Amino acid sequence: MQLYFSYDDVKPNQIPIVGGKGYSIAMVHQAGLNVPQGYILSAEAFRKVIADAEIDEYLAAFISPDVPHRALWEICERLRSSVISAAVSDEIRATLHEIYDRLIATAPAGLIVRSSATVEDTPKASLAGILDSFPDIRNFDDLVVAVRKCWASIFTPESHIYLQAQGLLKANIRVAVLIQVMVPAQRSGVVFSTDPVTGDSDKVVIEAIFGFGEEIVSGEVTPERYVYSRKRKAVISRKMGRQAEFITAKGERRPVFEELKQVPKLSEQEVYELANIGVKLEEIFGRPQDIEWAFDNHILYILQSRPIVATERLEKLFPQVGEETVLLRGSGVSPAVGSGRVRIITPESIPEVDPNTVVVAERITNDLAIKLRRAAAVVTDEGGATSHGANILREFGIASVLATGNATQKLKEGQVVTVDGFRGVIYEGDLAVRTSEISAVPKTHMKVFVSILIPERARNVAPFADGVSSLRDDYFMFESGVHPLKMIREGSGMYLEDAITNGIIHTLLMFGNKPVWYKTMDAPTDEFRRLKGSEDPEERNPLFGWRGIGRELEEIDMLKLELTAIKRALNKADGNLGIKLPFIRFVSELRDAKAAMREVGLRPHQDVKVGISIETPAVVYTLSDFISEGIDFISVGLSDLVMCTLALDRESQKVAEFFKPNHPAVLHLLSEVASAAKKNGIFTCVAGESARDPAVLPSLVSMEFDAIGVSLPFFADIKREVAHVEDELRKKRRLA
Repeated sequence: MQLYFSYDDVKPNQIPIVGGKGYSIAMVHQAGLNVPQGYILSAEAFRKVIADAEIDEYLAAFISPDVPHRALWEICERLRSSVISAAVSDEIRATLHEIYDRLIATAPAGLIVRSSATVEDTPKASLAGILDSFPDIRNFDDLVVAVRKCWASIFTPESHIYLQAQGLLKANIRVAVLIQVMVPAQRSGVVFSTDPVTGDSDKVVIEAIFGFGEEIVSGEVTPERYVYSRKRKAVISRKMGRQAEFITAKGERRPVFEELKQVPKLSEQEVYELANIGVKLEEIFGRPQDIEWAFDNHILYILQSRPIVATERLEKLFPQVGEETVLLRGSGVSPAVGSGRVRIITPESIPEVDPNTVVVAERITNDLAIKLRRAAAVVTDEGGATSHGANILREFGIASVLATGNATQKLKEGQVVTVDGFRGVIYEGDLAVRTSEISAVPKTHMKVFVSILIPERARNVAPFADGVSSLRDDYFMFESGVHPLKMIREGSGMYLEDAITNGIIHTLLMFGNKPVWYKTMDAPTDEFRRLKGSEDPEERNPLFGWRGIGRELEEIDMLKLELTAIKRALNKADGNLGIKLPFIRFVSELRDAKAAMREVGLRPHQDVKVGISIETPAVVYTLSDFISEGIDFISVGLSDLVMCTLALDRESQKVAEFFKPNHPAVLHLLSEVASAAKKNGIFTCVAGESARDPAVLPSLVSMEFDAIGVSLPFFADIKREVAHVEDELRKKRRLA
């Protein structure tokens, strides 16, 4: 059996001999791309050392799925110490000497020794960062020690847990070793040839830092992030990261000067080059690739290419949750949603977690990621979507948001949150809506409506709620992960139409004759851009951009699909249905929307009620024109109204402290709306999470708005709070 291979020696289907990492780097070399000079010590050497070590009993225990957790640590320790101290035959030693002599003269930064397991970097498992690598090897004795440690690194509790979870524990696992000249990286990073979170094959994701790339894959820093569109052949997004204070470059640890932190890590041409290499390697290997790279001066080296291990989405729901309270934003690295109580941890203290725990940490390492495989979600201050820890969390299907900047300070121990790993957002409260504990709520003069995303989740609240302030179409439109217009153009629009129709019917049946307001599409462009087939523009501030009913009137096919679904639902179910037109700006939009209703056979104000959502001061001051045009109800989107009145991005953490729903200017606008609505006999609701702010709720009650609308998790508490406020107002009036 051949003990070592040059890259040119490796043949297809030789992963059982050279391991996944060794095989892929050989194929990259054979494709004509630049890789570090090196050789592969075959898995046969590992087999011989293991056989001579006489540890069969411990090996059998290691691959047993029933080994007790406490015993596992002892077994792994015995296996590692046996492999590290085992005799290395003269043949293997001579082979290593030959490799060392061939490489060391051309390695001013030393050698790097990397594990290459036979189940590693395969379509079923990445083993990302779980096995060890050893850089900066400068003498032969250190090389031998590093090779031994690479062999031994397969025998860890983390490796056992990972292999068991991936169904590979019984596989014939061996470890080859990749020995290479170390690239003295000045810049390094990772390319994902397909967006690893959304699966969008048009997007190539590139992350970059100054210095050695270990800081990216280990999750130590938040890298600079570029997104390249294959279709447009252009960079469509660039996001600055947080560079570490020190970098490792050319074997030295150096400080990063302040001015360098703002310098782009890659030129536009370099982004194009990396993106095209990602596409090329995807074609060579026949599946999307996760590629590590480094620049020494301006020479590009490909260090590794592995398949992106995609798991079936556990949660196919990725709708905009724009009406909820956004606590934090970061980099969404997994297509899943999870909720639970916050548990803040440190690397020194890693508690047992369960499916109700949201783990919050400064950063996520690969070994920590494995320990958190049962968590509801993971949130970190630093890190990127291409880190080893992120890869593992994705493979386990854990909702994860990294690079928030300050999650460990912003979130509080025991706080209940929902983590959207697709979108990169942490919301207040448990949006999974576990509302079975609602048994009774007090009666109130002001009605309390609910906002519904998924009709089935409103079942326990429906008997108590007074109506639906927003039956939102995000779930129906985004559930497939494909842009609605793409589906319509390709003849799949009927699936969207059916989903909306059934959702409306379901909601009408649950709420009987209570008002149900269907809110037409109001997702901003950054939400649409996450969908496959999106051609949406990149806007600097999407919340103020192309959204609401104005957008849908431009994309009339999407609006007509929704209106047709509404008509079909009304033909099958009775109910008190209204159409709410969101983020309306001009009276002409109301007029055109009603014309679109008539075109599909809906009679505004007869078959269905028509209302507007007020989110801008301009609409408040032209409300009489809207009333003259004809509206049946008014909904005030309070969060957006505050944003537009105070010129504060409601999702920006920088100005969050100034975002006050009880600002005098906002209260004046609300008073204007309440007065006009009462004068004209128009039912009016104040909706959105800002409406439940304790600082503004008493004002809404005293202004005599007809209703308040909140999301499902907060319904019971707000109903009780409204009853309390009304009781206090009655007492004050009696005393007066």
